[in-house]
Amino acid sequence: MKKVFDFLKSDVKIKTSHIWVIALGIVIGLGFFVNCAIAPFVEFCNPIDCNQLILAASIVAGLGSARQVVLAKFKYLQDLPPLSDKEQATAEEILKERLWVPAIGWCLVIGFAVNMLVLPFFHDFRAVDWSFLQSSIGIFLTISGAREIGVYSQQNNERRAKMARKPEET
Repeated sequence: MKKVFDFLKSDVKIKTSHIWVIALGIVIGLGFFVNCAIAPFVEFCNPIDCNQLILAASIVAGLGSARQVVLAKFKYLQDLPPLSDKEQATAEEILKERLWVPAIGWCLVIGFAVNMLVLPFFHDFRAVDWSFLQSSIGIFLTISGAREIGVYSQQNNERRAKMARKPEET
């Protein structure tokens, strides 16, 4: 337990616009918990369709891993000095203009939560269409990753170009 608290105190920063991805992973993990640890033992709990559960986990894990591989390609950008106040404001403004992606991401988290955490126990509700959820989450994880890579690589490439010109000017 101490390791968890040490991790939370560390310098690891999670962008607030990406918390929906973490929440989605937790919901999918709880879906596996419902299927493996609750549904077999509790009569009133219906198991979640295993094909849909595995497909959701595959999409999130696959796109999450692909995103990390692509971001690792841009690791050289970490060697740059911190953004100036003006550059930081510009990057934040670009991301704030696109708040619709995390907003829709949270709607999808709610849809997955309904199908994986509510329906197994409360059978009077209707399920959110699985094909809609699966295709939407694939699209929005891709958009979210591409947006981050594009915005920050553009900002840092512009800064690199400015830094390369400075020695010539002096």
